[in-house]
Amino acid sequence: MAINFNGEFTVTSSPEEAYAFLSDPRKFAPCLPTYENLEMKDDRTGDVTVKVGVGKIRGSAKVELTLKDEQAPVHAAYDGKGKIMGSAFNLETSFDLEEAEGGGTLVKWAGDLSMFGKLVALAGGLIRPIARKDIKRLVDALQAALSTGGAGRAAS
Repeated sequence: MAINFNGEFTVTSSPEEAYAFLSDPRKFAPCLPTYENLEMKDDRTGDVTVKVGVGKIRGSAKVELTLKDEQAPVHAAYDGKGKIMGSAFNLETSFDLEEAEGGGTLVKWAGDLSMFGKLVALAGGLIRPIARKDIKRLVDALQAALSTGGAGRAAS
């Protein structure tokens, strides 16, 4: 099962501030919906644990999230891979930043999620709407964190 997603939003943070937030897994990962924990392996890679629920199926997923591409202050991209309830998934997401008209930063984001295994076989029809809902929650959290001083608060 593959899910593609993209969009854009504007924040009050400068491109430099937004880039500093989005290119640091320690700042970015806690915005993930149902975030539980982050264990950094190095400056670019961490194991992120999130709670997962699809219908009555509940559990946790560990995602190895790696900052794979960075071009300060205009681009940050992550690769993720993990396992969840007998299934595996791969994730790619990127953020492209530019100065917004009137100030702040226009954040253009895109991503691809590929999932395969038991969970897809058992709950395939439920995964796409849940993923879309969680993506919206992530974008809302990022937008809040990157607006009026939020990037500094989210880092603590």
